[in-house]
Amino acid sequence: MSTRKAGFLEDHQGNASSMRLMSITALGASVAFGLISVLHPAARSEANGLYITMAFLLAAFAPKALQKFAEAKFPQLSANREAAE
Repeated sequence: MSTRKAGFLEDHQGNASSMRLMSITALGASVAFGLISVLHPAARSEANGLYITMAFLLAAFAPKALQKFAEAKFPQLSANREAAE
């Protein structure tokens, strides 16, 4: 019996994880908007780039943190979901 190590965008069971894909996409977008707001001369004078960057950072990390807290608070729901799969 061989065990396959889960990939970067897969959960510990080897299933594709859309949560991880969404997080890495939002993180990439926040880095891109951050660079644009710092390097582009027209964007430096306005604070909108900072707000957009912070919104993408929040979108990258908040859902996964909420999922971890929910799994810790309601472990029986997490166990039931894993049993159903």
